[in-house]
Amino acid sequence: MPVVTAYLALGSNLGDRLGQMQQALERLAAGGVDVLQVSPVYENRAIGMGEAAPFLNAVAAVATGLAPLALLDHCLAVEQTLGRVRTEQWAPRTIDLDVIAYGELELVSERLQVPHPRIEQRDFVVHPLALIAPDLMIRGRRVADLAADLPADGLTLSGDSLQLPA
Repeated sequence: MPVVTAYLALGSNLGDRLGQMQQALERLAAGGVDVLQVSPVYENRAIGMGEAAPFLNAVAAVATGLAPLALLDHCLAVEQTLGRVRTEQWAPRTIDLDVIAYGELELVSERLQVPHPRIEQRDFVVHPLALIAPDLMIRGRRVADLAADLPADGLTLSGDSLQLPA
């Protein structure tokens, strides 16, 4: 399979949030995913989770020869290794990895939809993504334009940063 640039959203609101996100990048790289670039880290309210701790969020550009569902499976395996327990849809988590775009592919399946179906509504994805891929097209619109149209509701730069895996 040819190498494709995909974009992954990373988030964490339990435990060592930044450390878990860094470990996720390391584990992704150990499994055949080349992490090319990582956005600045943002802090964001825990949407739909009441008084849950805020999330740290970032977006990574990766190069991969994995097919879309194989990339999803790799992300799920990394989540499990880092202690993610899936209890309900809107629950706190040690790590959350979402495939938000896979090249210019548009895919709808039971397990994966790319581009992510709610990307245009998620400031914590669109704003970091706009910093590393402003010209990426999502459903016919540049990510930079999506970010310009989407207010950053409680989204702030955290001052933390993630490192590219060695």
